[in-house]
Amino acid sequence: MSKFVYLGGQKGGTTKTTTAHLLCLGAILRGEPAAYVLTDPNRQIKSEGRPYAVLDGRDPHKLAQIITASYNTQNGWLIVDGGGNRPAFDEKLTEQADLCILPFRASEEDLDTIALDMRSLPYAVAWPSAWPTNRHAQKAAQYFIDGLEKAFPLRVITKPIFFVNSAAELLAASLDSPSTPVRNAARRAFNLMAENYDTHTKPQQEHDLKAVA
Repeated sequence: MSKFVYLGGQKGGTTKTTTAHLLCLGAILRGEPAAYVLTDPNRQIKSEGRPYAVLDGRDPHKLAQIITASYNTQNGWLIVDGGGNRPAFDEKLTEQADLCILPFRASEEDLDTIALDMRSLPYAVAWPSAWPTNRHAQKAAQYFIDGLEKAFPLRVITKPIFFVNSAAELLAASLDSPSTPVRNAARRAFNLMAENYDTHTKPQQEHDLKAVA
């Protein structure tokens, strides 16, 4: 079956969509099949000129069909973009996904919201995203990663996705020739996710959480 990764979280603007596209592009650049699934009913599907599949999961029945079909796929990645402010949807998809990622940015507001999400979604993993690249800003922002890791041990991917001016390019109508910075960001994001996949998938996570308890 495909490896099913869900990007969720109640707060908007945490780069769920950008991260989902980065992961799909990174998978393709590493020679692995990938499909991006749009679920936000307020967004338009943009499937032209992309090196990975783009699937329309805005209708719940179609989304269920996509997920069911992924069970029959022998390899590759199914990356589902959850949108924001849908806690019941997050809970349902987290139950089905192999890995649930909650991106968050370096702000007190993001930290407060993601802490609530982590409590309500016990298998979800937090991942710092759009992180500052300035050395001094990174040092200050490390506070957010350290605080969240202390509150939720074993449930934070501590290496961040650094900020790259990629949103406009990734979310454009076409992505047939990504720029070098976007390709580099996509490779790094995918490699980080792939490195953490086995550690943070649900069966392993359940074992680790019991060990901590």
